[in-house]
Amino acid sequence: MSKPTLSRRDALKLGAGTVAALAAVPAPSALASSLGRLGGAKPSQLRILYTTVEADVDAIKLVIPDFKKELGIDLKLDSMPYNALQQKVFAELASSSSYYDIIIVDTPWMPALTHKIQPLTDYVLNKQLSGSLLDLQDFISKVFYDTAVYHPDRSYLHFPSTGTIDPAAIKHAGFDIFGLPIQANALTMSYRKDLFNDSANKAAFKSKFGRPLTVPTTWSEFKQVATFFTRPGQRLFGTTLMAGTGDWATDDFKSLLASWGGDGHLVNDKFQPAFNSAAGVAALTYYADLINTSKVTPPGVTSFSWDEAASTFDAGLTAMSMNYHTEALNSNVKGTLDYAMVPHGVSAGPHFGTWMLSVNPYSKNREWAYQGIVWLTSRTAQSKMLQTQLHPTRHSVYKEALSSPVTSKFGSFYKVLEASLSVGVGRPRLRNYADVDQAVWVAVNNAARGSATPKAALASAASKVTSLLHQAGYK
Repeated sequence: MSKPTLSRRDALKLGAGTVAALAAVPAPSALASSLGRLGGAKPSQLRILYTTVEADVDAIKLVIPDFKKELGIDLKLDSMPYNALQQKVFAELASSSSYYDIIIVDTPWMPALTHKIQPLTDYVLNKQLSGSLLDLQDFISKVFYDTAVYHPDRSYLHFPSTGTIDPAAIKHAGFDIFGLPIQANALTMSYRKDLFNDSANKAAFKSKFGRPLTVPTTWSEFKQVATFFTRPGQRLFGTTLMAGTGDWATDDFKSLLASWGGDGHLVNDKFQPAFNSAAGVAALTYYADLINTSKVTPPGVTSFSWDEAASTFDAGLTAMSMNYHTEALNSNVKGTLDYAMVPHGVSAGPHFGTWMLSVNPYSKNREWAYQGIVWLTSRTAQSKMLQTQLHPTRHSVYKEALSSPVTSKFGSFYKVLEASLSVGVGRPRLRNYADVDQAVWVAVNNAARGSATPKAALASAASKVTSLLHQAGYK
């Protein structure tokens, strides 16, 4: 499943104009007094608004017949690419439209939507309504809390998760559950298995560095291995990076920031930039040095997005890469690949983000829509969705993926993805994250190009972010 070439910053900008309009829309009405039974007549169909490849729309298409069989309701699917989807979601909610019953939501949108999406905590607590399929503890806890749990009035806050998913504690703390996670993405590392297993490479590495050639688990090992495999005369470089001007550069940096012991959320709950720190400077210095000093990256890397990073690795031009999805070497490249977690430093925190299915508060079939998303995110549905390379959100489905012939061709990918999601760090919860994101990736790109020192680049970005937060009303 490939990633489209688009910038979340641009996509998020599309929603900026509708946030103000949404503010004037009344909050969803209280849950129906009939909660505990399905309210109203059973609908003949439910309508779902979904994205395209970004959250694996083929997975939904695959289980539509099963949805009808199990629930006795037709599922009518509309799907749109990211940019158009966000605009559509915000427009539907701003107009109080009841057309769609189920809406997919990306995590960066939620800080602006906590009073516009149907709260589900009382639904979840109702055992008669949720049934056994819900099985909350099967969800990856970190994914569930980062994706679905928000404070309605202070949407910038992260719930202080203890690892157990406890809807009663969530409600008691003033938070709510706003959906169920469906597709989870995290930064993982791809590597050329054939190059690492080559006997000549093993001998040469051992002779040069005095230790066996292994897949790097720390950033110091990563630089050493990348240096070893950098052979410009053979059109081979150590690694790709996503240092181009876009959301991807922020994702690279925040993963390193967390590894260096910094706050991978970039902005703390007191609305202070958390990246302009000793850890941030050290992380960005390391990143820029890979490009400008060690020179272990291919030419043009400072313009790479996730697409260019993938195509470069797939063409056999690098020994390692980092991305959000499985890779496939081009047919003319003789070799094999596998996956590992992104290296760590004093800690680990690969970037991650998840899509969730939510209930439209203006739907006339809210309780039926809730049961629909319970089924669509269930172990049963997600297990079948492995056929289309869904990135599951449940531990049980990852367990199945490890032994499934459907996913065996992807080597260690699913094992690595589950482990990465369990320690990953998401984005800050800001209504104007698009602007904050831009300030950060500009700094990363400036340092990567050598047009500013890492320290100066981050100081400039911190000043801009502070101003942006104040402008957005965060104090």
